[in-house]
Amino acid sequence: MVIVNFWRFGCACLLALLACLPKQARAEAPAQPFRLEYWAHGNCPDAEEFALQLRARAPALRPAVGAEPAVGFYAELAEGHGSAYGRLTARTLDGREITRDVGGPTCDDVVTALALIAALSLEPNEAQVPVSKRPRPPPAEHLPADEFTLPKPGASAVTYGVGLGVAFESLVAPSPSTGVFFDFEAEGPPESLQPLFILSANRATSLPALTKAGNLSVTWLAVRSAGCPVRWPQGVPLFLRPCGFFEIGSLDGRVDSPGAEGGGTKLWLAAGVYARIEALVGEVLAFGLDGGASVPLIRDSFSNAAGQLAYRLPLYGVTGRLGLSYRFK
Repeated sequence: MVIVNFWRFGCACLLALLACLPKQARAEAPAQPFRLEYWAHGNCPDAEEFALQLRARAPALRPAVGAEPAVGFYAELAEGHGSAYGRLTARTLDGREITRDVGGPTCDDVVTALALIAALSLEPNEAQVPVSKRPRPPPAEHLPADEFTLPKPGASAVTYGVGLGVAFESLVAPSPSTGVFFDFEAEGPPESLQPLFILSANRATSLPALTKAGNLSVTWLAVRSAGCPVRWPQGVPLFLRPCGFFEIGSLDGRVDSPGAEGGGTKLWLAAGVYARIEALVGEVLAFGLDGGASVPLIRDSFSNAAGQLAYRLPLYGVTGRLGLSYRFK
């Protein structure tokens, strides 16, 4: 009788213990599919990082497959002027939407906050609260709502710039030619490969060079159109651009020869390639160092009045630049 009563007592304890276990321990909840639309401007984490932070706070989430029903998250982030701002819209399975705005000192802080908000939006109580009754938190102190707005995906985010610097050309004369240039620049949006287009005005003067026909000095004037199709790596302040260019202008040569001075003005046409190393400072200043090769499309020459050849353009030459640009939207 004692053994029977002890067995009954043990079974009752086991049943009571099972009843006290949480539901998750008895049956694992099915995974909740989700879809993420993500857009960021500036030095912000990418969509993969946001999804990792979201799933770390809501382990039951998994990426949706095909057209299966899923909760949706749409995140917009931007960073600038020393602060960051983000907006999250969460759409539940029953069609309700929750929108939250967050400001912070960096985009990393805003991503962490939005990932937590997205995870909390899955709670039933949170999803049932109408959006209109939710107080909207103000943006960060340095990003007031009337001065900083998030651009929508697909909107133009081209960055423009003006720059100037010093140029070096070995092709235009037998002696080194140095001068100045002025640039107008346009860079593609961050979500692209950030191609760069440059239109520049150039002027350089060579040092007098002693030739068989006399002393030769050349003044070079040209307009350069350049394109750099990709910026690599992206998202860092120091990067490389491969570029190609075309130039049109003039060469004004003067040959000083006793009794037989000569020279003239020649058409300048050239093309070439170069690599640009660029360093950004505070998102508005860019230092650029260019180095490459150019080829004359017309190999003109300069002679003195007696017809004696002083200089003929070579098959190729070296081109280089060092400049500073100011970038703006």
